[in-house]
Amino acid sequence: GSSSQGVEPRRRRARSRSSVRRRVGAAMAAGHEEDDDDREEEEEKPRGQAAAEAKQLDSITDNIHDEGGSSKVDLKELEAMEARVSELKKKKKEEFDRAIAERERMLKLVKIKPEDLDLMAAELPLCEKGALERVLRECDGDLVKALTSAVRHFPTDA
Repeated sequence: GSSSQGVEPRRRRARSRSSVRRRVGAAMAAGHEEDDDDREEEEEKPRGQAAAEAKQLDSITDNIHDEGGSSKVDLKELEAMEARVSELKKKKKEEFDRAIAERERMLKLVKIKPEDLDLMAAELPLCEKGALERVLRECDGDLVKALTSAVRHFPTDA
């Protein structure tokens, strides 16, 4: 008796769920078609920035279709571009190296007291003396500033 009572309500719920699913599915299908029509109307009339972007996109894709999808590459033009890129990389590296050399030259001009460097080396025995000298120079010879910098960021020669 009691087990059959538990089965019957489950069957009714299953039947009612499936009928609800069918009704919802039919309603969604009918409503979905109307939503598609509304979306198409919205898509047909972009305004403002969207219209400008759509026009740009169309012009880009039109150029691709006009070419017939061919992907021919002019080898001379490609080689010229590669040479130009190589030249620009070389020039950028030279500028970077020049800037580094100038920075090193400026750091060598900074006057530091030998006793400040010795004090830093005594207080920070794990740090290399060359790295400490660089920190002291980068801090314009200011001992307190250099010690603070060395404690915050462990200096290395690298």
